[in-house]
Parts: sequence; C-alpha cells; structure tokens
Amino acid sequence: MQITTLPVYSKLANEADVPTEMITRLPKDWRLSQHQLETYRALIDPSIDVVINTAMTGDGKSLAGLLPLLVNPRHNGTLSLFPTNELIQDQQRSAANTLPSWGIKADRVATLYGARLDELYADAEQLSRPEVLLRELTQHRLVLSNPDILHAILQFHYQQYGRSATHVVGQVATLFDQLTFDEFHIFDTPEVVAVLTGLLFLATQNKDMKTLFLSATPKLEIMHLLKRAGFVSRLRLINPQHEGWYHHGDDPGSGWRSILQGSSMSFSEGSAEEWIGRGVSDLILPWFRDHPHGAKAALIVNSLASAMRIAAIVEPLLKAEGLTLGLNTGLTDRKTRKISYNADLLIGTSTVDVGVDFRINLLIFESNGAGTFLQRLGRLGRHTTFTDQDQQEQHFTAFAAHALVPSFIYERLFQPAEGQPVPLVDGATYTREVLSQIIVTAFPQPARFDHYARLWGRFVPAKVIQTLSSKQLKASFASVTTHLLPRYAALIQGRIGDALREWRDRAAGGEELLMSEAQSFRGSSSFDCGLLNDQAAEALRYDLFWLLANAQLELLGRDPFLAEVRRRYGIDADRPFKRGFQKFFFRWCGLRERREPVIIMLTPDVAIWGADRHQCAQVLPGIRLDCAGHEFLPQLNRHLIDDPCVGLIIPGYEPRQVQRSCYLPPSLPLWPYRADNADAGTQTGTVAFGRAALLLDSRLRLKPLSSASDAPLIY
Repeated sequence: MQITTLPVYSKLANEADVPTEMITRLPKDWRLSQHQLETYRALIDPSIDVVINTAMTGDGKSLAGLLPLLVNPRHNGTLSLFPTNELIQDQQRSAANTLPSWGIKADRVATLYGARLDELYADAEQLSRPEVLLRELTQHRLVLSNPDILHAILQFHYQQYGRSATHVVGQVATLFDQLTFDEFHIFDTPEVVAVLTGLLFLATQNKDMKTLFLSATPKLEIMHLLKRAGFVSRLRLINPQHEGWYHHGDDPGSGWRSILQGSSMSFSEGSAEEWIGRGVSDLILPWFRDHPHGAKAALIVNSLASAMRIAAIVEPLLKAEGLTLGLNTGLTDRKTRKISYNADLLIGTSTVDVGVDFRINLLIFESNGAGTFLQRLGRLGRHTTFTDQDQQEQHFTAFAAHALVPSFIYERLFQPAEGQPVPLVDGATYTREVLSQIIVTAFPQPARFDHYARLWGRFVPAKVIQTLSSKQLKASFASVTTHLLPRYAALIQGRIGDALREWRDRAAGGEELLMSEAQSFRGSSSFDCGLLNDQAAEALRYDLFWLLANAQLELLGRDPFLAEVRRRYGIDADRPFKRGFQKFFFRWCGLRERREPVIIMLTPDVAIWGADRHQCAQVLPGIRLDCAGHEFLPQLNRHLIDDPCVGLIIPGYEPRQVQRSCYLPPSLPLWPYRADNADAGTQTGTVAFGRAALLLDSRLRLKPLSSASDAPLIY
C-alpha cells in the first residue's frame, strides 16, 4: 500500500512586526517564522513564566528558544536541556554555526553530560567535580546539557566542600535567565514531576527565570501537571497548527518557508528483519541506482540486535555497489556515531529518532507506537541537499518513506472498521497533520500513570523540603519552605509531611532503595555493565539482561577491565566506571545468532509470600539468572544473590499477558521469573525492576490484575 504526503510550508513573520531590537541583530537575509517571533515575544513578556512551542519537526523550534539570548547582549544565559547526549552534540554543531551569525563567539557554548564532565574533570587541576560543573556553567552563556544533570543539581547531589547544600542550585538560578527543555514529549510522568519540582524551587530563587518546553507532539499529562503546579495562569501555548501558520500543498509563494518536503510513503506488515531480505534488493539498492548522485538513506529499527543483524546482511551488498553503511545504536561509540551520519545508509535505533537532524531522502522504519512512528517519520524531508564524501553539494530530487508496522496496525490503517471509512486509501494524498491523527488513532494508547505523582513522585519534592528543613538551612529557608509546601502538595495531590513520614518508615524498614529509585530522574541502572568491544573507540556501558540474551561474552574482573580501558583509551578513560555503579564487566565476543530467553530466579521464600507482597513495589532480597550459553553464570549469580534490588512480582502471569492486560508501553521492560521452594513447589510469573516496578505499582494500585487462575491465555 502506498500514499503520498504533501509538502509543508511555515508562515513567515511580517517584517513590520519584528521588534527594533531584533532587526538590529538579525543576520542579513534571515527571516523568522511566525511561531519563532511569537516565542520570542512570550519569553520577554514579564507576565509569562512558561512557554510551550509545538511547532512541527524541522520548523526551527530550537532557534526560537535561543532568540532572547541572541538578541539581548545583557541576557545572562540559557541552559538548554536535551533528552539524549546524541542530541546535545547535534545541537552543539548547530549552535557553532548559528551564534557567529549573530555576533556571538562560538566558544560561548558548552556541553555538559556525564562523559563530557568526566573529560573536563580529568583535565582540571585540584578542582572537585561540582567545581568543574560550576566553572562551565559560569563561563558560558549557552550551556547544552540534559535534564538528568539539572535534576541532580536540584536534588542537591552536587555540593561543594564547605558550602551550603543549596550553593550550586543558587548559582544555577543566578547564572541563567532561561531554561529550555527540548523534545520534552519523550518524558513520562516521573520525569515531568521531577522537572516541575525543580522549577517550583528555582522560582523561589529567581522569579524572573523563564522556562520553555519544545515538543512537536506534547503529551496531555504535561498540561495537567503544569496546571496542578500552578503555572497555567502565566503560561503561553504557541500552537502553529491551530493558528493556521502551516500550509500543506503547493508552494504558496512569498511569506512562507518550506520546512518539509512531500514524499511517497509505502507500508508493509512485519519487522525489519523479516522485510530486509527482499527490501534491500527491491527498494534500497534500486533507490541508489535510480538516484546515483542524490540519495542517502536511513533504516531505523526497534531492536539493537536487529540493527546489528541487518547491518551484517546489508553491508556487503552495499559495498559491492560502492556504498557505505553506518551503524548508530546504544552500543556504538561516539566517534562511530558521528561518522555514521555521512554514510550512504545509516542503520540506527532510538539513538537517532529524537530530534537529531540528518540529511536523507529515503527512510525505512519500524515503530512500536504512534509516538515513535511520528518521531521517525519526522526525520524525512527536512533538507533538499547534502554534502557527499568528495565535499560536493548534491541535491535530493525525490523523497520516500517505508513504514514497517505490525499486522494488526496494517489492518487498522487499510481495512474499514464496521460502519467506518478506510483510514488510509491506497494511492491517496494526505497532509502530515491528517496522517498524524490517523496514526495516533490506529496505534493502541498505552496506559497513563496518573497516580504516580501521588504514590512515588512525591518523594522528589520531599527531598527538597527535607534539605531545606535541615538544621543548617531551616532558618534561612523558612519562608521558601512555607511557599513551596502548598505548591508541592497540589502537584502531587497529597501532603509532603506524609511523604516524609513514609520515607523515614521505609528507610527504617530497610527499603531505602525504593526511595532512591523514586528520587532518581529516569531510574537507576542496577544492571548496567561495562563492556569492551575491539571494534569500539571507547569502553561502553549496556544492560546486563540484554547482553546475556543477545551476545557472546567473556566475564572480566573489575580491575582487569579498568586496566584494559586505561591501556586502550588513555589513563583517564576509566573515570566513568570508577564513579559508576557497574558491578559486572564483559568483553564482547560477538552477537548470538538468535536471542536466548533470560529467566529471573528469585529466592525460595518468594514462592510462599502472601498476596500482600504481590503486585506492589518492594526491595527484593536478591536474584539469580538463567540463560543458556554462559559458563560464567554461577560466578555472576554469587554476586547477584546478595545484592538487593527494587522489584515487583506478579505470580501466574507471563510478561506478554501483563503487557496486554495493563496496556503498558512496549518500552517498559518485564521479565519472566521462577521461584523454587521445596515445600511450596515452583512459582512462575512476571517481574519488573527499578523504575518499571514503581510505574507498574502505580498502575496496579488503581486496578490490580485478577488472581493467577484467572489470567488470560496467550496463544
């Protein structure tokens, strides 16, 4: 089945409406879009605290967020926060080109994320990690970072020796006039609650600080939580779609800018691995032959293992045609990722589908939900030219997308429901807006975790109140605490005092791990491992369960691993692993031919737990793992069995049953477990760990699953 999508044009601002202070700074031949001008106006309006811009992909939302900094030489600075390090580096390249055009030196921009902070710390002499962080924040007007670092600051994890616990937080409030959260739609309720907790505290330190949220596909939960936090009365929503600032179809002429090219779009059922055998010969290679000097392609898949297996199949076929392949996944080092954007065909996973700007005219992609579908489709049609390997500019003359969807989604898209028209008609033409609405309707809507803020999110503001109420700070922050308590209570729909009491009780009962998990930004990495790969230009980190299921591995000791990292990559290359929480270290020996199941083995007493310990988050006493093909598992299990972790068990249900019964998003990881007890026999079920356990807990408290005997069958 094939359809056509229309090109999209964005309305330009009327030059007569551009403020004088902007005209004097605007680079020659630059024209702003209407939404960019409205964003600037909102960000300099003293009656507005929060701005949300929902402009389409490719329409310059990031530039809109920079305008107060670019226009006003007295602007203190902007802290821009991105959900992935890949996007931080992409935006750094963009800013290095943009800032000089406005008369600002490119060296006024800094990047701050874990690996970069390690590098800076390694080069610093006699400076602590918080001091290095503050130095970078102080010396640059534009800092590109991630919300994880800001959250750590706002939860008082960065502290300078001899200074108050609030010193670093206070510096952030003073140094920056604006916070920008880019691609914010990918965050769920826990992250949004954490961000709003921090914003409420920062507002007490700098009432003039502005916050900008950028998202082409914002979630309704964000608006609900903003309303609870009391921001809505001073909020400006900029929605170009509703304002009529987009034109779909033929070029409307002057006053409009092209932002997305029209394209042909075809659909197939199944996965990329099932499709690639015929797809490479039927679509990919013919595309390059038909457009010999104007073709670049990307294939984005859901699974890292699929990406690696597909790359092994496709690379020799491309090479025979004189074409190159670039791999960009969670197991790709930073240098190789950067190079991958210059390849003829990029094969990637979620590392490239959020905001990263790359130049292609053929896109093949899988999707496990409406969000990923629209994100990945948004990579296509943003540019009409690219620079080839000989540094020559080449032009795209055609654009095409190929979507690989599950069979039931394919049926929903192309077969009419009873009494309803067919959503997509073969050969028809659609605007991107209409197509987006159809896709959102076709994919199942995952569960919302509306009760998370009340049950687990509350421990984030509780940490703020606990710190401000400490003996050293209580007197100085009494008025701040008084102001924050009702705002936090409205955000979490509960009382902070109750959260503090539960925190103390759980800590006294040996459940401090639950509190740490709830107070982390994206959840902890209890099963994060160090990895050496002979093909990588740096040591890597990845999830233990995925590695066991998909890779051939050699288990290394911590000290030999660190020594090898220093030998290969430099004396300071081991710093991320010294400060990290990795317990296991491996050498990559190859990808398995097929995925092996990983079974979580729980302790025998789990089999006799009462129903009060089922379907609720708790601290599990330790686990063991069963996965075929790894001789080192007994050694690994001796460490795991003594290592408590946050988990939730559902006896009698397989992971797929839990997923479907609770309408859980595909990204939420679930694992099968077994508990063998000599008296009670064997119990099997599903277990979730870490943040997934807390999210599932908040869902099951609202609507528990029925008893195991009533569990739905999976055929």
